[in-house]
Amino acid sequence: MSNGNGNDKPVRSLEDPNFKTCLQDARFQNQNATKWCFTMFVDFHKCERLLGEGSDCCGQFKKVYRAICPNEWVQKWEEQIEEGNFPVDLPEKRNK
Repeated sequence: MSNGNGNDKPVRSLEDPNFKTCLQDARFQNQNATKWCFTMFVDFHKCERLLGEGSDCCGQFKKVYRAICPNEWVQKWEEQIEEGNFPVDLPEKRNK
């Protein structure tokens, strides 16, 4: 399937068996996904700071926020974390 803009890169269809997204979260039914997105981003960073970077337990949080959050938001939040002005207090990074 072509994307119709002259670029022959195939477009992924919803019927594609490799197309995956996250399941619904009962806490965020019938709501704008903004809060869900932000909550999963924060929970991922809290999880990694408490359990260590690369912890398998944190993978689901990352999968969800990467599926539902706009990339621009994620980049902005990551910059804020690096600069120390993120609006949520995150635990100190765990020493390895």
